[in-house]
Amino acid sequence: MIEMLTGELIQKEPSRIIINCGGVGFGVIISSHTYSSLEDIGSVQTLHTFFKVREDDMSLYGFSDKKEKELFLHLSSVSGIGPRTAIQVLSEIKYDRLFTAITSADVTLISQAHGVGKKTAQKIVFELKDKIGSIDGISALGAVMETSSENSEAVTALVRLGYKNADANIVVARIIKEKGKEISTQEIVKTALMERMKN
Repeated sequence: MIEMLTGELIQKEPSRIIINCGGVGFGVIISSHTYSSLEDIGSVQTLHTFFKVREDDMSLYGFSDKKEKELFLHLSSVSGIGPRTAIQVLSEIKYDRLFTAITSADVTLISQAHGVGKKTAQKIVFELKDKIGSIDGISALGAVMETSSENSEAVTALVRLGYKNADANIVVARIIKEKGKEISTQEIVKTALMERMKN
């Protein structure tokens, strides 16, 4: 089992990267949260990984935060979900917000993720609500605090303005990284819209 990779980042896309470990290039599927936390190409990165092997597919998933990996494993264990859907959900709903949504049975928030309807969201809550409390470093209180942060408010605002949830998460994380955590929600949204107009 490949539990962790450390190597040079040689290719970087929002949903997939290639990392060079000892001369071997590993293609790794990632979430938007992990993408936004990565440094530039050429930097050395460490990822917590999960290697999924099936008869017709071998896929490697990577996470910059071990807590996200743990929630991914719980989520992909739900019948009818699987790794591909789990990584998509985590791209659209950051892991701490998803943790809160599951523990508080917020089916509405979970069902907003692409490919997850209301019945699937209910199944996620039913199967995981009593299981995920053991994830170290995430608490319902901490996740609620994160949900009410500038980051979350800016993502919500951009989604209302037409951004996809995953794209909004990437843009907001990058702007905060560039401008600093003190930047206000209004400034984040303004910067994102100005950049969009230039492109």
